[in-house]
Amino acid sequence: MAIKLIRISAVWCPACLIMRPRMQEIEKRFPNFEHIEYDYDLDEDIISKYKVGDILPVFILLDNDKEVTRLVGEKSVEEIENKLRCFE
Repeated sequence: MAIKLIRISAVWCPACLIMRPRMQEIEKRFPNFEHIEYDYDLDEDIISKYKVGDILPVFILLDNDKEVTRLVGEKSVEEIENKLRCFE
């Protein structure tokens, strides 16, 4: 699978908690994407290569492991969906 959607979040992040059910909806709508979640605190070694700032959550779309788009912060399902539709 070439398309991956990475979500970087933290348990202490209010926006991340709000985004959790929205991302479950996105996962249902885009089953052909590989969905990966990393914890901001627990997976520091993995996420350091993505240069994540202080605003969470961060959603990174990779095509063949190359970043093609990034969304930062709380987003609506429609905003995320609009970005992802280009890569179906």
